[in-house]
Amino acid sequence: MKDAVINRIVIIVFLLLCLIPSLGMLIFGQSEAAANEVLSQFPAIRENNGKMNKDYLSEIADWAGDRFAFRQELVTAWSGLNASLFRTSVEDKVVIGRNGWLYYSESLDDYMGLGLEDEKLEAVARNLSLMQEYAESKGADFVFSIAPNKNSLYPEAMPAYVPRSDGSGNAGKLVPFMERYGIRYADLFSAFSDENRVLYFKTDSHWDSEGAALAADVILTGLGRDGSFSSSGFTDGEEHTGDLYEMLCPVGKYTETDRRYVPGFSFTTAKDPNGGNAISIESSCGAGNGRLLCWRDSFGVSLYPYLAESFRDARFSRSASYELVRLEQEETDAVVIEIVERNIAYLLEYMPVYPAPVRDLPARTSEMPALTVSAEKGRTAASSDMTLLQCVIPAESVQGLTRAYFVCDGVCYEAAILYPEGSAPVVSAWIPSGETGSIAVVYGNESVMCFSNAA
Repeated sequence: MKDAVINRIVIIVFLLLCLIPSLGMLIFGQSEAAANEVLSQFPAIRENNGKMNKDYLSEIADWAGDRFAFRQELVTAWSGLNASLFRTSVEDKVVIGRNGWLYYSESLDDYMGLGLEDEKLEAVARNLSLMQEYAESKGADFVFSIAPNKNSLYPEAMPAYVPRSDGSGNAGKLVPFMERYGIRYADLFSAFSDENRVLYFKTDSHWDSEGAALAADVILTGLGRDGSFSSSGFTDGEEHTGDLYEMLCPVGKYTETDRRYVPGFSFTTAKDPNGGNAISIESSCGAGNGRLLCWRDSFGVSLYPYLAESFRDARFSRSASYELVRLEQEETDAVVIEIVERNIAYLLEYMPVYPAPVRDLPARTSEMPALTVSAEKGRTAASSDMTLLQCVIPAESVQGLTRAYFVCDGVCYEAAILYPEGSAPVVSAWIPSGETGSIAVVYGNESVMCFSNAA
């Protein structure tokens, strides 16, 4: 009898514990997203065509699983237990290092030397050279910079089970190709390596404010401007919660002290609702001079204030479209592109928006079967009078693709070479919308040049 009572008590307690997450949603509300987490949306019972949503039950389960009460507290406790006892991470995007250091797992390929092939790295450099050529043709200085992965600069705390390559990651392998194509490159790796201080957060994937100041100095020097922010004085500033730590411990309390730029900033912003995270930020500074157009990623959150302080007017964008064609409408003195090392491959996935340069038609050495060319008119105000031509080049048709052109109504346009993830090379070019009559594709390398009409 006593055993039966104990069993009933255990069952009741177990059921009550199971009900806490769902009942907690009614009492305390839903759990919020943490760090970069994207939560499932509440599903519709019926689809847009009026039919029943066959996946409704699984989708509602995902929605509830993302939002049940005390979820973040339980995730934090479980993460802490695994980190303390087993030195393992329950979050796929976080690598637990030594001495409290955390690293971003998406940087491991560079760390282990599993980067892009030389053919793709050359395509990156070649595409950058076309962007630089266009910017300079509009009277703007051009600088490209790569924000180093944290473990590229500070590998000492990386876990021993992750093998480090004897060679370079994508950034290091890209440098010789950029030198070959004459890219104006602001070398942040050398600048950070020369410093005797750690300029990245231990629990974040990004540099701190002093690191951002040093990066700004290197970029400004590359533009032929004065870069002296990093030597102007810093003091302890606000407490900072690292993005990697927040992924692991959504309600954890650990913070690091960021540094504050002592002279302060005088620029103003027309819009910056998310503390530097906005897709587009426009700034003005009476103490600056010239106009800047800058594309940046999350490293630009702390970088952009220093650049904004240096220019009379500046526009900062987190869009991957690289709408350089804005230079047609906006008089610009400088163009800066900043991208983190682990995302260099993005430069092979998205076609920048600029008019393709007109070239002399190269001599062709062989005729190839017709290829399918797609044509899409620009969708934004800046690109509305241009058409994007794209064509997939069969991998077996040419080895070492380094040059590509579209011939449209007798005019030859040099094209960029992209490698969208899992795809054969795609040649792409923006041309005037009225010149899409007869189209041919010319592609190859220094020794072979193939010619194909459009299908």
